[in-house]
Amino acid sequence: MQLNDMLAYKVAMLASDLSDSLAREYATYQLTMPEWRIVATLGACQEDAQQPYMTAKAIAAATRLDKVQVSRALDRLVNKGAVLKRMCKEDKRASLIALSSEGVAMYEQITPRVVAWQNRHLKNITDDEYRVFLKVIDALSP
Repeated sequence: MQLNDMLAYKVAMLASDLSDSLAREYATYQLTMPEWRIVATLGACQEDAQQPYMTAKAIAAATRLDKVQVSRALDRLVNKGAVLKRMCKEDKRASLIALSSEGVAMYEQITPRVVAWQNRHLKNITDDEYRVFLKVIDALSP
């Protein structure tokens, strides 16, 4: 089997290329990839008024970042005023994390750029092809 025929290799290369390309959209806001993943995750969480807060552990699981990356990115986001942390009443060892009003504004400014970026990348793919692609991704996910 050739390297270019290996599924994991092809997917890893595609993910890397897409991630690098997308980084140009949020780099304008001085965000790193871990910071953007956290802002995007918390932004989606913020849209759910029932549960606007997440723990660092839940953020790590949702973003596929390790605990150290999450901790460092959260510290930078707190310093930028983009996220708020408060102690969890049920578990005093955990913090509950949400976007601040500045973080929400940042998320709302970046999201249309990300949507436009995605639309540019999907312009040569039909809606049916995209649905099949998503179905294949879901089937390959553990």
